[in-house]
Amino acid sequence: MSSARHYIIQSFLAIVVVFIGCIVFMKFFGDKQTAKRGERIDRGVLVEVVAYNKAIHEIQLESTGEVEASRTMNLKSEANGRITYVSDKFFPGSHLKKGDVIAKISTEDYKLKLTQAKITLSQRETALVQEKAKGRAAEAELKAMQKTILNGKELTAEQEALIRRDPQLQEAMAAVELAKISVQQAQIDYDRSVIKMPYDAVVQTINISQGDYVSGATNLGTVVADDQVWVKVSLQPSLIAWTGATEDMFSKIDASVSYDIGGQTIERKARVLSMLGQVESLGRMVQIVLAVDDPFGEPVNAPLLIGTFVHAKLKAPTTLESIELPRAYVREGNQVYVCNSKSKLEIRDIVTPYKTSENVYVTEGLNNGDRVVTTLISSPINGRKLRVNGETPSEGDRAMGERGERPNRDGNGERPNRGGERPNRGERPAGGPPQ
Repeated sequence: MSSARHYIIQSFLAIVVVFIGCIVFMKFFGDKQTAKRGERIDRGVLVEVVAYNKAIHEIQLESTGEVEASRTMNLKSEANGRITYVSDKFFPGSHLKKGDVIAKISTEDYKLKLTQAKITLSQRETALVQEKAKGRAAEAELKAMQKTILNGKELTAEQEALIRRDPQLQEAMAAVELAKISVQQAQIDYDRSVIKMPYDAVVQTINISQGDYVSGATNLGTVVADDQVWVKVSLQPSLIAWTGATEDMFSKIDASVSYDIGGQTIERKARVLSMLGQVESLGRMVQIVLAVDDPFGEPVNAPLLIGTFVHAKLKAPTTLESIELPRAYVREGNQVYVCNSKSKLEIRDIVTPYKTSENVYVTEGLNNGDRVVTTLISSPINGRKLRVNGETPSEGDRAMGERGERPNRDGNGERPNRGGERPNRGERPAGGPPQ
């Protein structure tokens, strides 16, 4: 009996708890479902903007390249023989001047040939003097013959030349000239036994030492000119319009190269030398050759060495009227986001004939005073409402603030409804008791 009574009491208490729970639920949630919903206003996506205007900009083309030697020579001997002397200045890295002696070849054979040629010349000159004397004697005999034997009879010019020994005289004179040439050739061969620098250069390698036998095919060493170096830089074919393709245009381009050495950046003046007649096989880029004079000059502690990687700048002789825009503000497809006068998003295509690593230069698609959106928008759609950071809110936004409403915050600037909104303060929910 007591157990049945206890069961009835527990059931009654359970029913009371459920009833009280229903009342609380209706109190706190039922009123909100019937409460007056506040009017929602789309304030737009909050963005940052920057206004731009057209200006005159200088065209500066940038590229990179590697320093090459303007002239490279494998030194060879013009004479055959054994090396008897090697200059102590002839070593890798040394700077030699034109005419500096770098080695000597044994001269005994060449000295003998020169002496022999001089002796032959002396003999030919002596023979010429004798022949001239014979000619004068023959001419005197001819005059005597004309008075006595010929009785004044005239001889032909050919007969007179034979009597005066003119052919013999010409032969003796030719022999002298030939002997002089032999002396000159022997002297040249003798001088070639002394090997000299052909121009100012830096020694790269040496392949000889004292006692070696060399001939015309022997490579004595390698030198590169130190008065000038070349730099080949690659440019897109579309940029050639700014540099031109003629020597007259090249002379108007202000060029320079810079490189890092010893923790500092060195810049040297350059000039455009030429444009190669073919494009690169891989990148299909046009190659421009720059010349840098006196690469080992000031600053002497930072020379421009062969093989150095340099950054080249070419300032074109023409200018461009355009809007300079950072690359970060250009969207995919060469487009920009613009906030118009109605605070609406406009997606515009732009034309950029010139670009650098940091900026693009817009000639079409933007006008003076256009406000470019710098904020990344997740879902850009033409006509989407924007709210510029720092600008005074519109009248609708101020009215919403006075009513105590919050801005909606979904992807379009709206906040989604999550189970009903709270009634604004001072308002009575429909069907509920006064607050």
